[in-house]
Amino acid sequence: MNIWHGREIYKGIRILYYFDNEPMPRIDMDISTFFSNESPLGIFQSPIAFDGKDCFRILYHPMFFKKRLKVSLSSEPGRPDTVSMSRKDPDKDPQTRLPHWYNFTYQLYREDPGLNSWTPDTPREVMPALLKIMNTQGLGSDQKPVGGDRKDVTNLKVRAGQSATIWRKSGTVGSISALRIKIDPADNVDALFNTWLKITFDRASSPQIEAPFGCFFGAYRTSLQSAYTSLPLGYSYGEGFCNFPMPFWKSAVIQVENRSQEEVTVTATIDDKPASAMSYPRPQCGYLYAHYHREDPRVEGKDYAYLEVGGSGQVVGHVVMRWDTSMEEDERTYCDGSRTPWMIGEGFEDDHDMGWGLQNLTQPLFGAIGAKGGAGGVYRFLLPDMYCFYNGIKYGHQTYGPHSPLGLEGKYQIGKEESVAFWYGTPHRRLIQTDELDIGNADSENAHGYRAEGDVQRLQGAYWYDGELNNVLFATPAIVDDGISFTGESNFNVAVSSDNRGVRVRRRCNKANNRQEGRVFIDGSLVTERPWYSVDYERTYRNIQWFDSDFDVPARYTQGKGRIAVRIEFSSSKTGRWDEYHYWVYSYIEPATTE
Repeated sequence: MNIWHGREIYKGIRILYYFDNEPMPRIDMDISTFFSNESPLGIFQSPIAFDGKDCFRILYHPMFFKKRLKVSLSSEPGRPDTVSMSRKDPDKDPQTRLPHWYNFTYQLYREDPGLNSWTPDTPREVMPALLKIMNTQGLGSDQKPVGGDRKDVTNLKVRAGQSATIWRKSGTVGSISALRIKIDPADNVDALFNTWLKITFDRASSPQIEAPFGCFFGAYRTSLQSAYTSLPLGYSYGEGFCNFPMPFWKSAVIQVENRSQEEVTVTATIDDKPASAMSYPRPQCGYLYAHYHREDPRVEGKDYAYLEVGGSGQVVGHVVMRWDTSMEEDERTYCDGSRTPWMIGEGFEDDHDMGWGLQNLTQPLFGAIGAKGGAGGVYRFLLPDMYCFYNGIKYGHQTYGPHSPLGLEGKYQIGKEESVAFWYGTPHRRLIQTDELDIGNADSENAHGYRAEGDVQRLQGAYWYDGELNNVLFATPAIVDDGISFTGESNFNVAVSSDNRGVRVRRRCNKANNRQEGRVFIDGSLVTERPWYSVDYERTYRNIQWFDSDFDVPARYTQGKGRIAVRIEFSSSKTGRWDEYHYWVYSYIEPATTE
């Protein structure tokens, strides 16, 4: 969670955390205390927290909840009952006061992971381990092998236009636990960024990792002297380290390809572990992938994608290098075919855990080198975040230029950008579509036994989704769809995979009718884990009103069945009605093969 602000945080605003529908908050604290080392909870501690002074505060502290979490504020910044911590501008006129912005990342679980809801005693239990895990001291140095590590050191010269293998393991199960590579000459852009690192696991047809050396380790082309150290990656003057574990089950080959104009010297240190020292069960694990992408120039209005891939896995972060780019570009990440971004930010620096422009700082999970405004060498690693996908992902951000954003035309350039995204997974999809119900289409309704009860109204909408195709920067056609709203319930039957490990039901709804909540029944049984609750921005604009809302059904309601009866019982919403225009039904599966 983070907060950023236009001046120092206002005092007098209380932040309240309500867990599991309890009437009393478990946290009720002035926000200036909550986001500070004065917090009596003991959770705002470096390096899992960062105090950006009068710009922003960052806090990575997990707060689990069994049923529901509600976070609210007692007042808005600048109201008469609040006081600015800054004495420079005590003016509280609503036209001049600067607000706070808040950003929360959360994960909902399909199955109960068995974790207890957060209490004020939780920090005492988890903070020591969190602080130890986030310690970056000594990372990147030539450490002695530990925990069963085996170390190999290679030094070789690679001529221009040639490739060389620097390490190979065959006929064994294991993992690369640490990788350190140095390229000489270290002050040569051509050598650093045209020498490519390639790592292939289990004799794949193409490398899972393939990127320029400098980009893979997060070097910045126009500031080669800049260095950083994070938990998984680091770089300093021609030398980089990577601590992402890289499991393999048959073989692993590390190669370098010299696409530069001169000979380079490569010195590599590889630590690996046998399966006896660190086991990665094949069905539960994936390969490490590193995807390189570059746009020079970028395309205004078209989202820059760090990664766009089908399959299943988890994104664990990226390094990105930018020039002549805006800091106002919002993150937009789409998972599993949803047209609604699952993650959407409020500026490029916000996506990278900063505020009011990028800053030159190095933290375990985020930071920047050579930073200025929205440009620089930047990294963010999503180790506490859960960017999981089961069918595919598009992970990226907006792209501004001279025609955007509206009201600031001519302020920004299109710029150029390159990045490496890191993710674990496989190309196999673990979520497949098994059915679709088009409400308003008589044939589809009849085929699925669809009916709605209560005060039922037929609807038609011609709207846009938030995101890249929102009709703001360039014209895109509206999506026209028929639907129904009601005050009672709806019923329908849908096909699922008999081998399912749970089911996802996706519904197109109108987010202008915010905070829709309903109870879900599968074959007559109430899904007790959670209600179906859809919430987005309280206000809509420019007819950007379509919203894809997902509901995950645990396997105990669906396993072994090829068809299920779904009943949605309306509970509450902004308008006092539930609306639905389209349903897509997906089944979680285990791939037939892990090869």
